[in-house]
Amino acid sequence: MDTSAQSRKERLEEYVNYLASDELKGRGAATEGAVKARNFIAARYRECGLKPLYEGDFFVPFESKGTSYCNVVGVIEGGALKDEYIVLGAHYDHLGVKDGKMYPGADDNASGSAALIEIARELVARKDQLQRSVIIAAFDAEELGLFGSNSLAGFLDDLVGIKNVKLMMSVDMVGRYKGHGSLVMEGVATIRDGRVLASEMARSHSIKISPKNFETSVLTATDTQAFALKGVPTLAVSTGIHGQYHKPTDTPDLIDYDGLDNVSGYLADFALQAATDPDWQASGKVARKHNPKQPAVEFGVLGGVGGSSLSFPEAYISTKSMTDYSVGLVGRANVGVCGFQLEAYYENARSRFPSVDRPLGPSQIYSQQSVTVPAYLLIRTSKTRDAMFLGVGGYYSYAFTHSFSKADPGWDVNPHQGGIATVFGIKASGLLLQWSFRSQIGSLFAADAPQAKMGYASYITLGWFF
Repeated sequence: MDTSAQSRKERLEEYVNYLASDELKGRGAATEGAVKARNFIAARYRECGLKPLYEGDFFVPFESKGTSYCNVVGVIEGGALKDEYIVLGAHYDHLGVKDGKMYPGADDNASGSAALIEIARELVARKDQLQRSVIIAAFDAEELGLFGSNSLAGFLDDLVGIKNVKLMMSVDMVGRYKGHGSLVMEGVATIRDGRVLASEMARSHSIKISPKNFETSVLTATDTQAFALKGVPTLAVSTGIHGQYHKPTDTPDLIDYDGLDNVSGYLADFALQAATDPDWQASGKVARKHNPKQPAVEFGVLGGVGGSSLSFPEAYISTKSMTDYSVGLVGRANVGVCGFQLEAYYENARSRFPSVDRPLGPSQIYSQQSVTVPAYLLIRTSKTRDAMFLGVGGYYSYAFTHSFSKADPGWDVNPHQGGIATVFGIKASGLLLQWSFRSQIGSLFAADAPQAKMGYASYITLGWFF
């Protein structure tokens, strides 16, 4: 295939149309379509003038869960700083065929794979300017769990030392610039002056970018993850999610090729800047989701829903609970796998209450509003930031108001309430999900009233640590 006479836009369109064609059947990892895709990409690498990274071949095989896959990796050798590296990557696999339907993946990620080839072409043409070496990596098996990038991060750590990788940029879904209106660049704060550099270069390309300090989503990950977890500054580049994401309708005719052309040129210049600037440095800042180290102290907000029942031990009666809710603050101190968690929140609790004059008749509703402070000693499954945990402790509640929906029996409510508390949950990338259980000690009402307890309250709570 001779593409030298074509424009960059024409080449990009040709690449996307082939990678998303019926012939490749969605490029499912470990399928014939994936083999054809990587052979196509390797041929374009040779055409561009890339050199293999390792042992004379672009193909760097690896295994995961007993299945063989293959990254396609080339390198452009730098100058005075050639032992330092910039890694540019895009995954070439997609979902393949499911239930008889082919998932072409034109944007996800034929667009990124196409852009990567043209970025490589630009950098080879300007290799005399390079100080650092540039690694161009097409990743396999991203859709199965980031297998390709995980493998390459470990491979490079052994081959060149991960501390010598000064930037990793993932180009994933960059074919919908016009529809999204900007190029999203997540991770600019991991690079010293990264936001300024990205924005100034965008102006020179007449391209609009949406720079974000860090990758923040706890539900998604891209090929930056394995590198970021090893301390490498990373940029996740995309034109965003759309209605055809992971659907058979992600087809080449929906790609904005003018936008893809402009994005490719911009990213090539950005990579050139990273590879030539002797003062290029990491900022030392890391996204929360990429920082496994737990902080010594952390604070957040939380809200919960649950229920609590009223029990009358002397009469062997327990009432039915109703929907309660709470909202407040949470703080933690962490030492190894141990910790201390303190919460303080407003709580609205309600429970059905038997009528005093007609115990067997229709019930009424007892409700109280309180400030509740649970405290737990925690045991965590890991010393890292993300871990499951189990806690035991106690709680104190001050009930500042209460009411009965019908006849008030005239009993004084004890505003000072407390008891035993336990909690179980998981914390991941700042999100907290926990189940808490409480049992009151002492009576809800004053001494001249029947003994009663706000017994066995349970809550499901969702929180966020800042």
